[in-house]
Amino acid sequence: MGLIYKVEDAALLKTRNEIFKEAGIPALLANGFMANPYQTSLNGELNRNNRGYNYQFSRLSQEKYLERIEVLINNDDKSIQIFVNVFDVKSNLDAFPALSDLAGADFSQLAFRLTRMRLRDNYIGPSLFNKLFFPAHELGGFYTERGFNKKAEKLKKLIKSDIENLDGFIEKWKRLFSPMEIELKRES
Repeated sequence: MGLIYKVEDAALLKTRNEIFKEAGIPALLANGFMANPYQTSLNGELNRNNRGYNYQFSRLSQEKYLERIEVLINNDDKSIQIFVNVFDVKSNLDAFPALSDLAGADFSQLAFRLTRMRLRDNYIGPSLFNKLFFPAHELGGFYTERGFNKKAEKLKKLIKSDIENLDGFIEKWKRLFSPMEIELKRES
């Protein structure tokens, strides 16, 4: 028995995925986001390429912009990465369900990645100040099982809070970038 409580990487990955499923997905759904209907979306499935879980959610804004949230929970990275991106869809869309008839754009292309913004990652100032007042979406360090459980609960509250207040992050995105125009075509 060691002095420091150790959790295997696979258990950490599973814990972070469960935290997002319990706190993040209900908050996204309550915010009007829906899981991407495209066949290429891996909503919650284990992705063998990055040994982690991927989620993609979208909604149509009042201005008819496609607001997209991408969540990556990788085995190699100890955090839950949440990215925001906004697109100006040139297809005539009146409601989100119309997206299910359209072929999904390849959102992993470099052009799309240039305008995505990671939540809680674009702060300016001393890193100690950011660590204290702007915590990241990660479990952090722990030495006991009780400490691990407290860190997991703290992460769950942070994820829920940030996703409930996602409109503020989207407004910040709009101050930094302008929506990229995309054309979605009907599947044949």
